[in-house]
Amino acid sequence: MAMTRGVRDGVTAATFDGVILIAHGARDARWVEPFTRLRVELSRKLSPCKVVLSFMEFAPPTLTDAALELVRADAKRVLVVPIFLSGGGHVAHDIPVLLAAERARHPDVTFEVAGAIGEEPEVMAAMAAAVMRLAN
Repeated sequence: MAMTRGVRDGVTAATFDGVILIAHGARDARWVEPFTRLRVELSRKLSPCKVVLSFMEFAPPTLTDAALELVRADAKRVLVVPIFLSGGGHVAHDIPVLLAAERARHPDVTFEVAGAIGEEPEVMAAMAAAVMRLAN
């Protein structure tokens, strides 16, 4: 499955009707809070593109729920962004399987998937800057 490199390679939010942020999930509701804040901020910045949140496990909504929400909002081109630090098992194997099911359920919708957000240069630079600040 091809992965988009996002805005850097000419894919802009304007080319998408919807964005699904997908994170791991946890049973502790406090763990979900930063992802909820991220979704709210991105919804404001990417409007009118609809941004929804989903989780792999332990917390709702699922990717299926998120995809259905966007389909009901008439999204035809959806960017799926794994909110993971690296492209391990969930990003490399599980998300493609889940997306194949969504593509089968919604053949009139194009789902594109980005790589793990933690591997983006801006995120790496921000993490390095934070560690440097904490270490000094």
